[in-house]
Amino acid sequence: MHPFGKARRATRCLLLGMAAAFTFGPCAYAETWPARPLTLVVPFPAGGTTDTIARLLSNNLSRQLGQSVIVENKSGAGGTLGAAQVLRAPADGYTLLLGTPADQINAPLMLSRPPYDAARDFSPVGCVSRGPNVLVVNPSLPAHNVAELLRLARARPAQINFASAGNGNTSHLSGELFAQTAGIALTHIPYRGNAPAIADTIGGQVQMMFSNPATVLPHIRSGALRALAVTSRTRVAALPDVPTLAESGVPVEIYSWTCLFTRAGTAPDLAARLRAALARALDDPRLAQAIAASGAETFSPPPAQTARFLADERTLWGNLIRSRHIHAD
Repeated sequence: MHPFGKARRATRCLLLGMAAAFTFGPCAYAETWPARPLTLVVPFPAGGTTDTIARLLSNNLSRQLGQSVIVENKSGAGGTLGAAQVLRAPADGYTLLLGTPADQINAPLMLSRPPYDAARDFSPVGCVSRGPNVLVVNPSLPAHNVAELLRLARARPAQINFASAGNGNTSHLSGELFAQTAGIALTHIPYRGNAPAIADTIGGQVQMMFSNPATVLPHIRSGALRALAVTSRTRVAALPDVPTLAESGVPVEIYSWTCLFTRAGTAPDLAARLRAALARALDDPRLAQAIAASGAETFSPPPAQTARFLADERTLWGNLIRSRHIHAD
């Protein structure tokens, strides 16, 4: 064959190969995904509630996807270090984030130079869990219900302290939203974690706090703390005699939640596969039991409702953070 003929034939084969790649590449890629293990980033230390949920969820997702889902803890900076790690990975569906209000709303809004725009840079696969807080007070405080607490706070402006697990934590923002909605002045006392905040509330160094029900339930039952209200729409099964804040005349609804995210830009077909796998994974009763043990419930609304829920959360807490001038740095 003439050398020019060989060259033309090689060029033709190359062009055909490129055309095939453009025509069939994405489909072939989607058909083989996942071809290797996935990583589920938890933006908090091992051993916490979010980590426990993530490890059970990863096992269930592994079974559904036919590949290992490896949990990787990357804590720090209010959860933004772990979230930022996900954004450094390709948008190929192999790196996931178990996000919370801390890394998706609170820290990015409170930092003067946030590392990302959560609404723009992350795409929700679906939500996993949702749980309320409970308002507890030291028994020495002469308030046996929310109405009495409000009367006391109005008579003693800024003299009642509330503890939190840290500046910008959900327990902090819950107290701020409660005070703003009720029209009272409270003094915030931040701690390095939930345990010391609870200890000082029991000890009387601070008078009240908002906390996860499962964490303070033993202290409520022992009488070391008094529960005044829960922040959910309906009463909590473990505390059936404790009214909601709305029942008590303060119309707010507050939840801590976990949702599964990918990087924005992940192919729609991969996102759809992840949504289907997540829906099946959440059917496991062991996961539901672990979520219930943390004081929460399985929470998996359809995609449109998930997007609306997250948008409403960003509006609620964004308005609060700006109006109360809350900063993390």
